[in-house]
Amino acid sequence: MEQPRDVSFAVRALLNQMRRHTLGDCPRDGDITPMQGRVIGHLSFHAGTDVYQRDLEREFDIRRSTASVIVQTMEKNGLLKREPVAHDARLKKLVLTPRAMAFNDQFKRKIAKTEAVITQNVSAEELDSFFRVVAKFEDNLRKYTETNQQAEHGEEQE
Repeated sequence: MEQPRDVSFAVRALLNQMRRHTLGDCPRDGDITPMQGRVIGHLSFHAGTDVYQRDLEREFDIRRSTASVIVQTMEKNGLLKREPVAHDARLKKLVLTPRAMAFNDQFKRKIAKTEAVITQNVSAEELDSFFRVVAKFEDNLRKYTETNQQAEHGEEQE
């Protein structure tokens, strides 16, 4: 008898394997949490543009207080600096330090290696199909979330 296939289980199992492979010989830095690593990646990706704490709040869907603690800790640990901007004295852009940039470079190399391993023997057509299906999953979840949020707000108003 064939076992039922569960998409969420398969995705979780694949993600666990990818994490083990990526993090296995990933640069170790006891001061950098996974969330801080994501912030470093975000700031690196947006290098050349001003990124502020409020951008992190939106990008990672976190509260202002959470973003504030993350930024303060990263600043204290020498991972980023807050620099004033000329057009608004109240705003401080977030800038990576050389230590954070070095960590990000090592991590990107490891991610590229993992990507090469998992896409080995997978055709361009298969990858295209995979990304189309993933986009459908994301769209289904987004629609489901929106519908449930609307329903919850409708119940609250009654």
